[in-house]
Amino acid sequence: MNGLGIPALQDGKIMARISSKIILLTAILGLAACDTGADPQTDPMIDTKTKRAGDKAVAQVNGTSIYQSDLERAAAAQGLIAEGVPLLSTDAAYKTVLEELIDQRLLALDAMSQSLDQTPETKRRLQAARERLLGNIRIEDHLKTQVNETTIRKMYEAQVKLAERGQERRARHILLRDKNAALDVFEALQGGANFTELAREKSIDSGTANKAGDLGYFSRDMLDTAFTSAVFKADIGDRIAPFKTEYGWHVTEVMDARTPPKASFEEMRPQIVNFMTFDAIQSLLKDLRESGEVTLLEPSPPNPAATEQETSQQDTSEQDTSEQDTSDE
Repeated sequence: MNGLGIPALQDGKIMARISSKIILLTAILGLAACDTGADPQTDPMIDTKTKRAGDKAVAQVNGTSIYQSDLERAAAAQGLIAEGVPLLSTDAAYKTVLEELIDQRLLALDAMSQSLDQTPETKRRLQAARERLLGNIRIEDHLKTQVNETTIRKMYEAQVKLAERGQERRARHILLRDKNAALDVFEALQGGANFTELAREKSIDSGTANKAGDLGYFSRDMLDTAFTSAVFKADIGDRIAPFKTEYGWHVTEVMDARTPPKASFEEMRPQIVNFMTFDAIQSLLKDLRESGEVTLLEPSPPNPAATEQETSQQDTSEQDTSEQDTSDE
């Protein structure tokens, strides 16, 4: 936080929180690469009969096929290619991803040969994976209508209008604790002292002291109103006599004025997409919670006997370990 109470990188932190949720969603969506469209409760895990029209088989593994689309979904889930981009056999990632899918298929087939797919635990986990996958497909479908080129462009235009805050000023300042110190610095500057050196030596604003007191460009609503009021009343090149804000006493120079540049669509697009994706997902979940029936049930109380047994087993284990250590000595 600088000497005018501006939280550093405030917008960046907000975007970081949004981005973390988008990253989590993307990771979960990666489960789609493993989908066969089968119901794990009733259908075989791996379909060995259905042919995929227009989809080329790239490998045969014990009578089952791995298709080009499987390869491309897996590569996209790992971030090796963009969604919808073909993975060519000449690409560096082609062989690596294909080998991974072959290993995955061999392990799955071996598990099925041992009837591991029929155990209650496996069925529960497959059902949970299917549930997550269906949820993510619902989100993907929702985002197609909520986050597209038309809606992104509308959001950009709205943001540009909000950003039109009038002229900006650029100023530098030296922040001091009391009026007498500020008057001394002001008189020194009037006598020809170097602003950069005084800012470094005297300013208590740690955020700007080593930058010649430079605050960069700001509009009237971006900094403390008492500060911006004084700066916007002055002309370019003016040195403003010491004045007080809640942060201390300021000796300030107005360096420049400009009309703020408009960020291009390409510059803002990634942040807009992240924000709109997060907002669309939150809105969908909110609507589903409001229309659905959700009842939180009381968790089962702990079993005192089981807890006591676990504690006893732990104590016995620690005692055995202690005795073994003594024996080793």
